[in-house]
This record gives sequence, structure tokens and C-alpha cells, in this order.
Amino acid sequence: MHSDVQREVNQNSIVTHESHLPLATIQLWSSGCRSRYQGWLGRLKFLQRPFCIVDVITIAASLVVLSVGVNGQVMAASALRGLRFFQILRMVRMDRRGGTWKLLGSVVYAHRQELITTLYIGFLGLIFASFLVYLAEKDANPKNFSNFADALWWGVITLCTVGYGDTVPVTWQGKLIASFCALLGISFFALPAGILGSGFALKVQQQQRQKHMIRRRQPAATLIQCLWRCYAADEHSLSVATWKIHQIPLPSPPS
Repeated sequence: MHSDVQREVNQNSIVTHESHLPLATIQLWSSGCRSRYQGWLGRLKFLQRPFCIVDVITIAASLVVLSVGVNGQVMAASALRGLRFFQILRMVRMDRRGGTWKLLGSVVYAHRQELITTLYIGFLGLIFASFLVYLAEKDANPKNFSNFADALWWGVITLCTVGYGDTVPVTWQGKLIASFCALLGISFFALPAGILGSGFALKVQQQQRQKHMIRRRQPAATLIQCLWRCYAADEHSLSVATWKIHQIPLPSPPS
């Protein structure tokens, strides 16, 4: 009974992955509707997109696994289930224009100096704190601090305020250094989150201001155009930038 259920599950997994091939074929065929993807060269250009590369890898690996045959369907289905991870990447398509990633990139680029400064200071603090704890604990606690790599792991966990508790100092010197490390982690390692948070808030405020200006641009242009027409149509206007000169009859040609 269990083998029949497992075989049915494997068959469903194989059918699910086989249905992905017609969908990708339809996408490749319909890409010619855009002028930039017309012809064979355009189709190849379409296949060079990141999501298309993921589809090609998934389909190619599926065909290789399915070529094992009927006797290897259990192994094939197990391998195909591992390929489902590539389909998760297709969720990134929800943001077609990439506005989220562009916003994140613009915020990081705008505050790159502050981020580099805080990360540099935090990195130096991590190295020095880990080295001092290693010197204080290597003799009294060789099980947890047998080398500098263990101390560096402890420093990362402490400064990032994670606190797994698998490696702790036992001497009073190590505990004193650990206390300063905890304060240092709160002070410097939490700064990038605050910088990015304030940067996001300022960027969103700037985008809202730009949208507000764009909404006001058309009514303002219409108002200026109407006022200029009223001024140009005034009989007492002395401006030469008007259509009155076109209303003057042209002199008749000499007979």
C-alpha cells in the first residue's frame, strides 16, 4: 500500500514538471510579439534573461533525470522535487519593474559613506574583542576557545546580539570584555539598520513629493497657458509675442 502511494506521488511530481515545458515553450513563442525579441536572434536574447535561464536549467535537468526510465522513477521524482527550488525564484517576477530592488539600491548608494564607516568600526571592534577574549579564555576555557576561530565566532554572535549560548567566557576578564562587546554591538552593529530605516523613510517621502509635483504640473501648465492667451488677446497689449501680426492683411502684390 505504501509503495503504491509513493509511486502515485512520484508520478504526480513527474507530470507537474513535464507541464512546465509547454508553458516555457509558449512564453518563448509569444516573446516575438515584441520587436526586440523578433526572429531567432531575438528569441536567443529572450532566453538570456535571468528567469529564462532558470527555466532552461530546470527543464534540462528534468529531461536528464526523466531519461533514467521507468525503473528509476522513484529516484527521478526525488531529484525533481529538489529542482522545485528554482521555481521559487520565479516569485521575484511579482516586481516586474524591479522598483523594490531599485529603491533598496538607491538607499544603500545614498548612505554608502555612513554604512562603510559603521561597518569598518564594527569590524575593528569585532577583531579586537575576539582577540582579547581569546587571550583571556584560551587557558581557562580551552574547550570553547581552543583557537582564534572559536573566539571570532563568539564575537560575531555577541556583537550581533544573537546570543546562542554555546560559547561563553568563564573568567572575570572574559566576562568584562564580553560586557563591553555587548555594548559595542548595540552601539555600532545596530547602526546600519537605523541608517537604512531613515534612508527608506526619506526616499519614500521624496517619491511622494515628486508624485505630488507631477500631479500639479498639468493644472499649472494649463493655468499658465490660459493666462497667456488672455494676455495675448488683449487689445491694449504691447507684446509682440502674439498672433495679432498674423491678422494684419498682407500687402497686395504690385500689378
